[in-house]
Amino acid sequence: MEAVRKVVDGRLLDNIISLPQHFQNGKVEIIVLPVEEPVESQKITAVEMESILAGSITESLMGILPNDGKTLADYREERLQKYEYID
Repeated sequence: MEAVRKVVDGRLLDNIISLPQHFQNGKVEIIVLPVEEPVESQKITAVEMESILAGSITESLMGILPNDGKTLADYREERLQKYEYID
């Protein structure tokens, strides 16, 4: 399978795809691959896609935190302390 790769400034993609802020501030690599199935069989609306992603993400995270009495704020603070020196 042939692929096309290009490195561009993340801000150039604002009108094409929404990226996290840390991607917009630097260089990103774009990889273009051909679709092997007919495009029409893959068409879904943006609302349908959001619904699919929201459901699967939520389901995959259910029960991920142990019942140890910590709040989400406690976990957030723990993560921030662990990674505060990483750029």
